[in-house]
Amino acid sequence: MRLTGACLCSAIAYEFLCAGGEVADYCHCRQCQKSSGAPVLAWIQVAPSNFRITRGQARAYGSSAHSTRWFCPDCGTPLYMTDREGRSVGITLGTLDTPNAIHPTVHGWDCERLEWFATTDSLPRYAKAPPYDL
Repeated sequence: MRLTGACLCSAIAYEFLCAGGEVADYCHCRQCQKSSGAPVLAWIQVAPSNFRITRGQARAYGSSAHSTRWFCPDCGTPLYMTDREGRSVGITLGTLDTPNAIHPTVHGWDCERLEWFATTDSLPRYAKAPPYDL
């Protein structure tokens, strides 16, 4: 399945191939909370060869020694994240043109979940990062 997405102002657009079996997760870590301004951020992890920018150029921010977050320099939308090893691209589900096409299957970094943000789903929860196995 080929999916597309863009930032809020549409200056940056992307597409990716969802081959099946990718991990989509709710991330509760503090970096995701701070970068999005929300209590949780939903992602899908895809192979770098399955992702490409189709319009514009995202700006990079090295949010840790292990990862770089990419966002629109005009509207500030957090779009995707890459790892230092080049193993995966994490795409924010809220920026998809069809956000209901992908449903998260796990919760990651549940150890940093805000106590006032409770979900009632029965998805698996990982104290730290869920296994992505890409």
